[in-house]
Amino acid sequence: MDSKNKISISFRNEHQQETKNEVVRTQKEQAAAVEEDKEDERPATRVYHIPFKKKRFSSTPVRPLITTALTALFVSLGLGFLLLRMFVSLTDSSTTGTETVPASGEANTDTEVVASEEEPMSELPSGPTQTFDTYIVQAGAFSTEGKANEWQSKLTALLIPSVVWQRDGQYYLFVGSAPNKQEADQIADRLAGKSIETYVKPFVVTIEKEIPQELVTPIETHEMKDLSENERKKLMDEVGENTFLGQALNEWESQDDTNINWLKVAQSLE
Repeated sequence: MDSKNKISISFRNEHQQETKNEVVRTQKEQAAAVEEDKEDERPATRVYHIPFKKKRFSSTPVRPLITTALTALFVSLGLGFLLLRMFVSLTDSSTTGTETVPASGEANTDTEVVASEEEPMSELPSGPTQTFDTYIVQAGAFSTEGKANEWQSKLTALLIPSVVWQRDGQYYLFVGSAPNKQEADQIADRLAGKSIETYVKPFVVTIEKEIPQELVTPIETHEMKDLSENERKKLMDEVGENTFLGQALNEWESQDDTNINWLKVAQSLE
């Protein structure tokens, strides 16, 4: 047998290997326990939390705007009051004996006129109350005189005569009259041909003034054509052009197919 080839026989068994593993595990556990003891000996570290402040959404950008608006309002009110005082003082100093009164029938409007001696006046004496039944052709009814005059101007531009008649707080625009409904309907039909919408209705005129003798028959018969040109001018001179009747006679319609002259005279006597 060759002496170089040696055969080693190990008699280690499994029990010895497990014992060695157990020793190694025990050493590791001891080392871990030593490390934990060292960590326990370290001083405890405190953690400080920085307090977090919530950001407030203030309304500071709005406050200057509100302050500015209120300041402007107070300043404007103060200036307005001063200007009003100045205007009133100037008006009081400039008006000496002149009285402004609301225009007739315009209590609900801002229009004012100055009373003067040239306003139409009724100089006829009072007489027995008389009523006259008629039919009128109405083109409109308005709550203000200004609106009625506006529509009257439109009719005048179309060469259609009319009368604004105030009654019971309303302003009626009449474009014709007749002693009966049949004749009134005929007037309405003629105006319809000119694209003028109208409404026929009965109407009562109450006269409490003394009717001049020249007008008694024309009013009763509803025929102002019976009044001659000379009689009209003579009567106008007697009553005066500045009276309601004189104004109605002065604004006489030469061609009166709708009996507007009767309405003007009857209105001046009512």
